[in-house]
This record gives sequence, structure tokens and C-alpha cells, in this order.
Amino acid sequence: MTKQMSLMGGAAGLLLGISLVAAPTAASAANWILYHHQSAPQFTTSVGSQKMTEEIEELTGGEVKVRLRQAGTLQIAPNNISQAVAENVVQMGDDQYFAGNVPIGNVLKLPFLIQSYEEYEKASEVVLPYIEEGYAKIGVTVLADYVYPMQYMWGRAEIDSLESINGAKIRVASPEAGEAIRRFGGSSVTLGASEVPSALDRGVVDGIITGTVGADLWQDMLKTGYLLGLNYNNVYIIVNTQAFEALPQEQQDAIRTAAKNAAAWDTETMRTDDAALIGSLNGKIAITEPTAADKEKAFSLLASFWDEWAQQNGDTAVEVLAKVRDALGR
Repeated sequence: MTKQMSLMGGAAGLLLGISLVAAPTAASAANWILYHHQSAPQFTTSVGSQKMTEEIEELTGGEVKVRLRQAGTLQIAPNNISQAVAENVVQMGDDQYFAGNVPIGNVLKLPFLIQSYEEYEKASEVVLPYIEEGYAKIGVTVLADYVYPMQYMWGRAEIDSLESINGAKIRVASPEAGEAIRRFGGSSVTLGASEVPSALDRGVVDGIITGTVGADLWQDMLKTGYLLGLNYNNVYIIVNTQAFEALPQEQQDAIRTAAKNAAAWDTETMRTDDAALIGSLNGKIAITEPTAADKEKAFSLLASFWDEWAQQNGDTAVEVLAKVRDALGR
């Protein structure tokens, strides 16, 4: 069964209740659905998406109405959002798990490559045209992008240095993070967020890689935080190209404006919350900053992996990685 058949088959039931978009006329507004990778309505990026839908309706004078649906409310897995938008099952997506369709975007997630928001902005500027091209190949337009805060290591046991990772079992959410843990001497366990509490409670893992929001959520099961930043997570607000281009130009401009405003709000709000959470967690959890020696060792262990990843992903990946490293002086 092809990927397209699988996706459409899984969505067959929901399509009975969704009117696929048609080009709006003077007598009818466009009624769209925005599908979000997060399941929690009060999560920061969910709130940002709700703000965006309201701004779209306001800026278009009600001619474009967008309904936000959270992950799990439709028969579409979060890692199928790119394809669902491409096939117009939903018209918009808040897409974090895009790698299956736009693998070049994972350049920005390579562990230890990017170490600050300023570096992320430089690297993202290099990569964005390639990401837009990748989405365009499947009939999707990128409206805006935002970034989740840095991912750190948190332990139910003592994880406070690179040496302490040796022999530890660490929960990861991506193959790239798993390779980093392997090179640090540990073993990786791939788990979804819903599986983390029981894994920590039963000792299936000794620690986890997550942002401060996750550490705050699971703080009762964590003892240590090691702030060796592995990566940021990039996200794209996307729209079905055919549906988008069927709208008048002024409505397209309004949607882009609302998407960019929401993306900027998401990034800045999470950045502020991240700094505050580190402060509030310190004392409840023993937080350790990495030493210069640990940072240097992490760089030496992972730099060769960046090149290996690029080689495995083709000439374009090699080209993009070289441009990113040049922009970062790395």
C-alpha cells in the first residue's frame, strides 16, 4: 500500500465531515482546517495557532475562516501533517515532523551544531530556501517558521557531565539525538512523550532529552539537569498551494502576515518561558552547566556525524551543511 493510499484510507472517515476547500466566490468564504502537531490546547504553540486563526479571519474580513484542530482529533498522525496538507485533507498544518517529506530540514536539528538562538537564525536563513523547495515539490507552501527552545538532558539518576552519560539509558525522540547519545557512550531509547513518565518511574531510562517544559512537567521524577544543548526543533506553518493560490492576493498576504506574527509570538514566548523555567527548576532539580572541556569533547565527537549524515542524504545535504557551517564558523 502506498503512503498516499494509507493516509487517505485512514482519513476516509473524517472526510465525510470535512468539506474540501474550493476556490472562494463573492458569495462564499473559504472554510479551512489547520491541523497542529501538539495535542494540548493550552500549550504555547497551540495558543499561537489559535491567535493566528483569529487574525486570519479578522484580516480577511471573514472571507477566510480557519478552524484549529489539535493532534489526535482527526485520523491523521502528527508525522503525516505534511502529506495531509499536500493532499488537501486539511488546508493548513503546524508541522514539526516533516522529515519524511522534507529531510533537508533536519540539518537544523543535528546535535550540537547550533548553540544559540542567534546561530539558529543564521542557519535557518541558509536552509529555508531549500525547505521551501522541498515542500513545493509536494504541493505545499511555507508561510512561516518558528523554533522550540534548546533540548537538554535530564536525569532520574546523576547526569551532570559527558562522562556520566557513559552507560546510561537516555530517552530520545529522533535518530540524530540517538546517535549523539551513542557517541557519548550511552544507549538510546526512542519513546513518545506519553511513554516518558512510566519509563522514568520504572527505570526503563536513566534520563531523557527534552526542553525545560518537559522537565517542568516531569520534575517529580527527575533529580538532575545537564544543560549541554543538543539541538533546537524547527517547525513550519504550511498551506496547500492550490488552495492558497485560489485566494485573492490580498487574502494570501493577510494569511502570510498572520502566520508570521504567530510564528514570531511562538518563538519569543517559548524563549522567555524557557529562561524562566530554568530559574524555577534550579533548586528542585540539581542543574549543571557543561564545562568548556565537555563542550569541546562533544564537538569533537559529533562533528564527524554531521558529515556522515549529509553524505547519507545526498549532494544537496552536503551543500547545505557546508553553507551552514560556513555561516556559523564551525
